[in-house]
Amino acid sequence: MSPGGALRMASEGRMAVGIHRDEPAADSVLHRAYSQLVWGVTDHALCLLDTDGRVVAWNPGAERLTGFPAAEVLGRTFAYDDTPDVSVAALAAARAAGRYETEGWWPRRDGSRFRAQTAIAAIHHGGTLEGFAQIIRDVTPLRDEGGQYEAVALILDLALSTMSQGLCLFDADRKVRLINQRFFEMFAMCGRGDLVGTAIEAIWALVFVGPEADFRDGAALVAGHEALLNRDEAIVATTPDGRAIALVRRSVPGGAFVVTFEDVTRQRQAELEISRLAHHDALTGLPNRTMLWRRLHESAIDGALPAGTALLFLDLDGFKAVNDDLGHQAGDALLRQVAERLGRAAPERGIPARFGGDEFALLLPGGAGELAVSLAEGLLIDLARPYRIEGQRPCHVSASIGIAFAEDGTTPDAMLRQADCALYAAKAAGKAAWRLFTPALESERSEEQRIEQDLHHAAESGQLRIAYQPIIGLAHGAVSAREALLRWTHPERGPVSPKRFIPLAEKSDLIRALGLWVLERACTDAATWPDPARVCVNVSVRQLGDGSLPKAVEEILARTGLHPRRLELEITETVLSNAGTGIVDDLQLLHAMGVRISLDDFGVGFSSLARVRAFPFDRIKIDGSFVRDAVERPDCRAIVGIVSELGRRLGIETVAEGVETPAQLAVVREEGFTEAQGFLFGRPVVVQAPAARAVGA
Repeated sequence: MSPGGALRMASEGRMAVGIHRDEPAADSVLHRAYSQLVWGVTDHALCLLDTDGRVVAWNPGAERLTGFPAAEVLGRTFAYDDTPDVSVAALAAARAAGRYETEGWWPRRDGSRFRAQTAIAAIHHGGTLEGFAQIIRDVTPLRDEGGQYEAVALILDLALSTMSQGLCLFDADRKVRLINQRFFEMFAMCGRGDLVGTAIEAIWALVFVGPEADFRDGAALVAGHEALLNRDEAIVATTPDGRAIALVRRSVPGGAFVVTFEDVTRQRQAELEISRLAHHDALTGLPNRTMLWRRLHESAIDGALPAGTALLFLDLDGFKAVNDDLGHQAGDALLRQVAERLGRAAPERGIPARFGGDEFALLLPGGAGELAVSLAEGLLIDLARPYRIEGQRPCHVSASIGIAFAEDGTTPDAMLRQADCALYAAKAAGKAAWRLFTPALESERSEEQRIEQDLHHAAESGQLRIAYQPIIGLAHGAVSAREALLRWTHPERGPVSPKRFIPLAEKSDLIRALGLWVLERACTDAATWPDPARVCVNVSVRQLGDGSLPKAVEEILARTGLHPRRLELEITETVLSNAGTGIVDDLQLLHAMGVRISLDDFGVGFSSLARVRAFPFDRIKIDGSFVRDAVERPDCRAIVGIVSELGRRLGIETVAEGVETPAQLAVVREEGFTEAQGFLFGRPVVVQAPAARAVGA
């Protein structure tokens, strides 16, 4: 019967003989006292039934236990266990044996049920059956003789029908006593037969192996799960159809226990996807820095990597130009192709990874490390092949590769640091190259890092100065401009060569702050000069492309009062190789303000007439190496002449750098250069300036 089932009574059409609390016919005081004692009991339900099972007496205990008052019960038949057939069978058994005991569910008037232990005794008089005496006792709270299972079932009865998990109640002998409907819905292979009494091993075999499994299969699974389940820890097991099922065990007093089964397949898939995203690069699908770091640590033994392990760090050369020229979608497409090429090149045990941006890595564990050098050489060729991107012209980038090998005692931290140091050396060597890590490289890198750190504090401590070198107008011989050159005197190292610290600043964002410091100092100085000479300030490609430089120049010119035409910004040919839309826009804005733009060191970098034509250049400065050799080498003189003719035809003034002798001056004059610069006219002179604001402040 369901918990809300009603008491089922059938009217017999007349009241039975026997009256609630009627006194018996005997007059003895003892008999009367006994009768009052029996019918006054309130903690047991006592009732008398006639031979047809109709209630003829109903004591207060029965009223309290069932909730039915005597007036509603007398004269009616009571359907025991909510099933008339059960009641008839119980009375027949009592009639035949004289006494019958049973246990089952009894209804209450409010729709609930209670577990009852019932004793029915046949009453005979002179061999004739006169009726039945029935004693009903509530045994719901009892825990002996299996009562705990029914008690738990009663408590869970309402919840079982609506809960989302499957549930099995096992007794102390590890046999099923109760299974809810959801269990059968989850595991159709179990059918809907009666599994009560089935051992836990057989249940496990059905659920987690399949109908063809035997008891031993289930026993092995239960043994594997038992340790965790006994500690009330949740475990996840897989069904034959690939679903993930979470199992939770809870103990019940008396040695019984309940196991719930919850389908967590979607949750598991979501967790796996979250884990995948946390350890893989979303753009390329390769393992990310976190995953590579984890694999390094997993392969370490006592903190040290196995000898022969190798790690390759890769950095793309020229990738920024692709992003700037063609946009980020094209850049993303290129990165995906790089990842595919790297993945194809990696050996079976190799782990390719993307560290972010245009940085990649390849881990070669154990013996695979012997392939490192040949892989690096192959990758330099493979990654330099054109990248075909839909709707765009073929793109070209190259790669720089640093290689580190694990030796005795090499830790994961050390290997990462060594590979990065080797990559740094490869890029410094001119890019599109590979370098092996050596301790000397690490010492050099550490020294560079110390210099870079000191450079951060150089301006605020008054260590930086500006030196100006004159540029002479060849038509009149007077100073037409002065180039501002940054000089650094370290308190301990002494003078530090610009060739040493400028490349270090270029590799970090420090060049932006240094560039603005020089720009403001030079404009301030130029505004005080007695002549109208231009001031030429070098600008790094890192300062261009985001719109910040035009704004800063405008503010500095307004603050210092220098006329825009007296400011000339010099950019190197590396700008041409990174000439994205943002860089061109910045140069156009500066040119529109009246600021002059000069192309420095022309002829030694990425010379391209098409690119030169696309930029708003006012001057071209030929590199001094051509000027120095032009006197004795016809090929160098030819280049000097070609650059001069190029400037004349494009309407761009030309400056010859590195003029140190009268013979060299004669050559550049004859070839038609408009200006010259070099030691012949004067060396850079440092101007003592007051301490300036801190770089980056």
